[in-house]
Amino acid sequence: MSDKILERLLEEKELAERLNVSLGTLRTWRTDGKGPRFHRIGQMIRYAPSDVKEWLLSRQAGGGIAEVTR
Repeated sequence: MSDKILERLLEEKELAERLNVSLGTLRTWRTDGKGPRFHRIGQMIRYAPSDVKEWLLSRQAGGGIAEVTR
């Protein structure tokens, strides 16, 4: 574990709302290994904001400046 200060972990519902996806979608991503890293604490699932940010950055697509060839 890194030496960074502990972050406030996000609950499933909170993350689903922030990502504007359903709780079911978030759970499916987790089951399929497609979503952000998560922490299981007993029966609770929690997400570290830094893991969510890293996951979002890894999924960036488009928006760059297209190179024009003549």
